[in-house]
Amino acid sequence: VSIDFTKPFAEVPVVVVTPATESGNTDPATVRLKDITTSGFSARVTKPPKTNRGYHTEKVAFLAAAPGVRQLGGLQVEAGTISTQKCVYASNKCPGSGLPGIEWQQINFAYEFPAPPAFLTSVQTLNNKNFFAETWLTVGVNGVSTSDAWVPLERAETTSYGRVNKDEVVGYIAIQGGTATLQSGAVTMAAAVSGKNVRGWTNEIVDVPFGTDLSVGSPLVVASQCSHNGGDGGWARLRGVTSSSVKVSIDEDMTCDTERSHTKEIVSVCAFSGPCLL
Repeated sequence: VSIDFTKPFAEVPVVVVTPATESGNTDPATVRLKDITTSGFSARVTKPPKTNRGYHTEKVAFLAAAPGVRQLGGLQVEAGTISTQKCVYASNKCPGSGLPGIEWQQINFAYEFPAPPAFLTSVQTLNNKNFFAETWLTVGVNGVSTSDAWVPLERAETTSYGRVNKDEVVGYIAIQGGTATLQSGAVTMAAAVSGKNVRGWTNEIVDVPFGTDLSVGSPLVVASQCSHNGGDGGWARLRGVTSSSVKVSIDEDMTCDTERSHTKEIVSVCAFSGPCLL
């Protein structure tokens, strides 16, 4: 699907989206982006190898921000990109032949945050696949601190399917935790980081609180996994939202096994009480 921004950006923005489950799709899935321009982008729900290839229409929120450092309602926000071929993967499960070593790439923030920020990410490009090929990629994140984070491409259990021969652009938006009032009080934004308590698809679903009640039934929410404790890889997925919290799980592919349980991870979330143009 093609999505047009309400107002064009002066430069190409960073876009973050999070897969949800509103359609009833319980298969592993994420959202891939391509063709991000100043006026919009294209997005598609995609599934990893050895998954039911039937697709559902998902309703997802997105967050787009121009690169650089700025304040939103008193909260510091930094957006940027890196280009990388560095990957992490489940090295102990059916790894493909000739793989490079697991590598992480450091992102140094231009701004020193007062506490580790909510750190949101999405792959911005589709350079190693078209929408129907098999090179499965999300973003791995670890070590988010007040001054930096470590970010590679995440291949999880899918390294026998496709190769990463070209750089992909990874976009990130780091947001100081807290609550901000935007658009002359019309919209409230909340950014938060969970505890180390978000588990897998078949484990218990965890509520991540926003830290405030946004006073609307269905806030617009994006989220990202921002730790890397599980050996199989994974990514954040939304499973329900209220005015004060979002239900989140860590999803996994089933390329090498059928289990989708996962150890405890940290997840960043950002919620808006309504659509917002800044």
